[in-house]
Amino acid sequence: MKKENIIDLTKILKPYANKRLWVALDSTYSKVYGSGETILEVIEECKKNGIKKPFIIRAEENYSGIAPSLI
Repeated sequence: MKKENIIDLTKILKPYANKRLWVALDSTYSKVYGSGETILEVIEECKKNGIKKPFIIRAEENYSGIAPSLI
């Protein structure tokens, strides 16, 4: 049986959750590259800093009922 990798984003997203901001993370999900009220703001911030493929997620206080997907 394959062991699942569980990533706890609670600590890294907590400062952004109360404002429900979009957040761009690095490939290890341990560093925030940028944040903003819209995905476009986050993408533009990443472009300015030379980040080509960030992982973008909305910071929420509660993720029940949300199904994540990668595009």
